[in-house]
Amino acid sequence: MKSKEYQSILKAKLQEIYNEEVKIEWTSMKGNKEVYSPRVDVSVGPFAEDQKYIEEYNNLLDVSENFINKLIQKHNENLNYFGLEADENLFERLKDFNENARCFICIEIENKVSRKHLIGGLVNASALGRIGILIPWTSEKLKAFIKLRNYLKFLGRVGKNTFKTDNILILTKEQLNDCF
Repeated sequence: MKSKEYQSILKAKLQEIYNEEVKIEWTSMKGNKEVYSPRVDVSVGPFAEDQKYIEEYNNLLDVSENFINKLIQKHNENLNYFGLEADENLFERLKDFNENARCFICIEIENKVSRKHLIGGLVNASALGRIGILIPWTSEKLKAFIKLRNYLKFLGRVGKNTFKTDNILILTKEQLNDCF
């Protein structure tokens, strides 16, 4: 299966869970020519293009808590597989993280890209979504995403400039499918 096909499958499955618009290849800053405008693989609205949706995102967290906890469980399985501690109380932290997101869920699917592109996908998913989901297409990309996440956390622990990615969940496509 190609990633484009998978995007369509994800869109349909997410629309079954959320009574919100789901977009493929959403351009996050459309109309603002002065700012870089990432194009997101799959995203769940509402889309904060002209206003904030903080309360709406809070409500979506509450109504889909079971689904989100399944995502968190799979994410934590990946961390444990690489010998890392699970993200404890992650659902509670998601409630207060990136409240002024541009969409509720931001999904980046990464396959044949460089590590620099992986960093861009990680930053875009975290910055744009209340929940950012990274889907590595291969086991090599899974390992790279985990290492990038840990690098950013390391920078924060040692007092270096960093980007917080506490809303990022890393799941394989198979794991995400299991959550539906």
